Amino acid sequence: MSDECFIIVNLLAGRGRCRRLWPAIEHALRRSRLSFRYVFTEAPGAAIAIAQRAARDFSTVVAVGGDGTIHEVATGLMGTQAKLGLIPAGTGNDFVKMLSIPPKDPIQAIPILERGQTRRVDVGRVGEHYFVNGLGVGLDGAVAWRVFRSWRWPGLAPWIYLYAAVREALFFRSGELAVRAPEWEHAGTVMMLGVCNGRYLAGDFRLAPYAEVDDGLFDIYLIADMAPLRRILQIPKARRGEHISLPEVQIKRAPWVEIVSESSLMGHLDGEPIEFPPGKLRIELLPQALEVIVGASFA
Repeated sequence: MSDECFIIVNLLAGRGRCRRLWPAIEHALRRSRLSFRYVFTEAPGAAIAIAQRAARDFSTVVAVGGDGTIHEVATGLMGTQAKLGLIPAGTGNDFVKMLSIPPKDPIQAIPILERGQTRRVDVGRVGEHYFVNGLGVGLDGAVAWRVFRSWRWPGLAPWIYLYAAVREALFFRSGELAVRAPEWEHAGTVMMLGVCNGRYLAGDFRLAPYAEVDDGLFDIYLIADMAPLRRILQIPKARRGEHISLPEVQIKRAPWVEIVSESSLMGHLDGEPIEFPPGKLRIELLPQALEVIVGASFA
């Protein structure tokens, strides 16, 4: 197996931010001690198959992009021996914050790749899908879909998640869910439900402020319905992780959770929009299922 890094670059990440940053990233890579090859991807979902093929021949596969790119590359590496490397160049860059990788300057991730220190992290699975940072349904899912539909507004990129959160807080209609986990059940009207491996979602929203990516447990937040104005007023608390004190919020920790809905659910996996069909969703944690190159303070 080659010691070269195989780098998958999503030029569409960050609404074109990755495309603008790539020349500087490539220049820094060529000045580093790393030996590498790279490939561009611009089609949604394409990085999964690319990562699967690369894992046969390369010991390290690197995702250059945002959380969606990481989601695809990590999915492709599941069940392989390849390590995941990360160079953040997207909009939110939420997952890397848990791994002591600077989220705003991709050049700073290159020395981390050179050191090559790794940790094994947990991975979530729902059906045939995987996620490394978090899954959400309800208002969470509506925000992800709003962000996806707003991709044509590149000037809005730094504020896209906040805009989407405010927009959906005003108009989202909560639904009935039944939720079950070990030693906990809930049934009723739910505004949003998240199953988290990492602390940060939707660009600095600390929706699961005490989550750890390698502790063998999900942090699950369930938020009951609120009036639209109250939703808006609580957004700053959700960004700071202070929403957990609200009476509408429950936080639980568990290795699995089941969600039952009579209607389809707008949702997201690592920020990527998905629609779940009616019926039961079982979400399971796979402990330490993926080896990731991490910053020194996390290693």
